[in-house]
Amino acid sequence: MKKSNSLIVILVVFVTAIVIGYILFKNALPSHSEFDVIDKPNDKVVNMVNEQIERQIENHTQNIMHPGYIPESRQNTIDYLKTIKTIESYARHGVESTQPRNYLELKITFNDGTVAEKVYTGHPCSGYMSPCLLLKVEMENGKAIHVFTNGQEKKGSPDWIINDLNTLIKSAISYDMSKNQDNYFAPEKTQKDFDKEWENQK
Repeated sequence: MKKSNSLIVILVVFVTAIVIGYILFKNALPSHSEFDVIDKPNDKVVNMVNEQIERQIENHTQNIMHPGYIPESRQNTIDYLKTIKTIESYARHGVESTQPRNYLELKITFNDGTVAEKVYTGHPCSGYMSPCLLLKVEMENGKAIHVFTNGQEKKGSPDWIINDLNTLIKSAISYDMSKNQDNYFAPEKTQKDFDKEWENQK
């Protein structure tokens, strides 16, 4: 009898702990909602995306403002963008999740069928605020031709989403920069280069 009562007590404590844990941590768990679905076409965003593409091409062009890039960087940026079929953003744990480090990430699909996933953007997305804007941009020849969203852009002014669009394109280009640094920057100096510089030092 005592053994039976002990099992009942243990079972009650176990169930109670599960219920309390669920109540306390349910908002921190991945919570995909209707706002994680990107199925709303918005052709008015197409030109806005293309404006940000042009802006990022300029930002990756060697000039007084951006002297670190090699002369070929501009054309390499254009050529890279032409390889992209779609760019899609999503929240790591869902747009309504309150879990820490719930950043937006990108899924980039290329024309050859390869896919880059979990591309970092650094853009936080918190369930404590309004759901983040999610985008899917279909591209052709380096330009946006169709844009789908989760509908959040309609909750404010068109100007409010410019940073979101810039983050999308900038992060997509940064992915290639991390993979192909020589397409954007001069090769890193070696010890031989340093030795030669010291030999030439007067």
